[in-house]
Amino acid sequence: MDKKRDKDIVAALTTVCEAAKLDNADFSWISHRVNYQRFPDSLEVQCVYAHQDALQSAERVGEQKKIIEQINLELNAKGIQLNNLKRQVRFSSEE
Repeated sequence: MDKKRDKDIVAALTTVCEAAKLDNADFSWISHRVNYQRFPDSLEVQCVYAHQDALQSAERVGEQKKIIEQINLELNAKGIQLNNLKRQVRFSSEE
């Protein structure tokens, strides 16, 4: 079951990542960590921008909120419900 869930998570986050890259050339990648014994509360998603300026700009213009909403939609479509989006989805830069 964990392999199927991980496959579903990767598929959902790949969709979000590709859309984010189309919207912002400075968006770099998305990754995740999860402890399936505490799933879904343990799922953490990391969204990364190329540099700090892009990260700050994305927050200022509401791009991060849009990405969180998209992550939620894509995961929900796979039957995965996050209980605390603000804690479980984080943003950072490669710098």
